[in-house]
Amino acid sequence: MNADLMSTIETLQRQESGQGVHAVMLEAIGDYGFSKFIISGLPDRGLDVRPFVLLSGWDSEWYARYTSLGYVHLDPVARHCFATTLPFDWSAAPYDRERDRGARQVMEEARDFDMHQGLCVPVHLEGGMQGVVSLVGKTAALDDKNRLELHMLALYAHGRMRFLHTLGQDGVRRAITPREAEVLKWVAAGKTASDIAGITGLSVRTVNQHCENAQRRLGTSNRLHTVVEAIRHKLITL
Repeated sequence: MNADLMSTIETLQRQESGQGVHAVMLEAIGDYGFSKFIISGLPDRGLDVRPFVLLSGWDSEWYARYTSLGYVHLDPVARHCFATTLPFDWSAAPYDRERDRGARQVMEEARDFDMHQGLCVPVHLEGGMQGVVSLVGKTAALDDKNRLELHMLALYAHGRMRFLHTLGQDGVRRAITPREAEVLKWVAAGKTASDIAGITGLSVRTVNQHCENAQRRLGTSNRLHTVVEAIRHKLITL
């Protein structure tokens, strides 16, 4: 794992307020060319998004407009989060410019606030809950390594804000087995299932099963999210 990224994650882990998380995130995403962000849950149709917002780094005027007018239900970027688990450029969120007038209005108004380019990281939680970390800025210069690092950073920041919003009472910490922890530590180090099998003497199938078991215990949606939650709950150390 990138040492700078690990240091940033450890710093996020020590933050005890949204203000602290905001400062760490703003500095971290700035290194990748991003200037603003939002960390939020995604409400069901018709519900106000404001109670779901964990931390906003948007300009206050655009935030007030977006939330008060229910733009989250029209925004093609927010809607696309329900269709994928992978980070995506805002420009990749599909909508019909001619027929979907609401989506077009949101995107056109966003441009007036210089909010027309960015990277969105969907966060899929246990029980079907949906979340998002959306970063504002140009994405053309990002390579695969940058995107992976931003994906992990976003997942961790979302997890930290959920923890802070529930004052640490976001559920009993669910243990993982020592072998699952060992496998996750190698996953965090960037090793493939085949690599881990060679290191530990397990079969690739068993390695994958340990990952799936840990994912199920922690209520996560993919391997990277599982590593992030394991670090956040101090179930593994790197």
